[in-house]
Amino acid sequence: MKYSVPSPKLRLAKYLAAVPAPPSKVYWEYKVPLNLWGMFANDTIGDCTCACIAHMLMLFTAHTGTMVTPTVDQIVAAYSAITGYIPGDPSTDNGAVITDVLNYWRDTGIAGHKILGWAAVNQANIQEIEQAIWLFGGVDVGITVYQSMEDQFAAHQPWDHPSGNVLGGHSIPVFGYGSEGCTGVTWAMLQQMGWSDFEQICQEAYVVITQDWLDAAGKAPNGFDLATLQADLAAM
Repeated sequence: MKYSVPSPKLRLAKYLAAVPAPPSKVYWEYKVPLNLWGMFANDTIGDCTCACIAHMLMLFTAHTGTMVTPTVDQIVAAYSAITGYIPGDPSTDNGAVITDVLNYWRDTGIAGHKILGWAAVNQANIQEIEQAIWLFGGVDVGITVYQSMEDQFAAHQPWDHPSGNVLGGHSIPVFGYGSEGCTGVTWAMLQQMGWSDFEQICQEAYVVITQDWLDAAGKAPNGFDLATLQADLAAM
């Protein structure tokens, strides 16, 4: 994963002024069976930014209808279209920028699904991260991976006090939180981390606005004012 280049973005904070404090605990990830998350080829190529989208699609649709699970071919095809990756040619496997992936998801679609738009979240503001997860089902975050994190993942342990060599950037969705920290999905597994660890490793965060997070009546969870956000998106 490549970190996104700073640019003017729609900021989620604009829409949170009238939103009450989020619940003390949210765990949207419960809706997807643990054995179904899937790698989406991220064990062999650097398509974490697109594997993250697959996990988000699974979670959104699991909560609002029938769960959609993209195929590996669909996710790799999106990664190829966005980055120029040629399957079988490692020299073309150079990762993707999260905002490029979000723009492609909005404009072209991934696995037959499009989003209405996306907004940046202040990753340094934990309450804003919590509000984003509560309202939109999750956040797409770009993180720095340290050697200790790979070691702890392999040992099925929470990420705690990241240290050692920096291995690179990574994109994961974060779907749940509590007073101690948050829960994301990476490499086909749930991964927990404390809030101080999140603050250390998280470099960027985004929410997406999508019909897949609406019920049959067109309502988003918690009564979020989707129409207001759509109006600003249309004016961008």
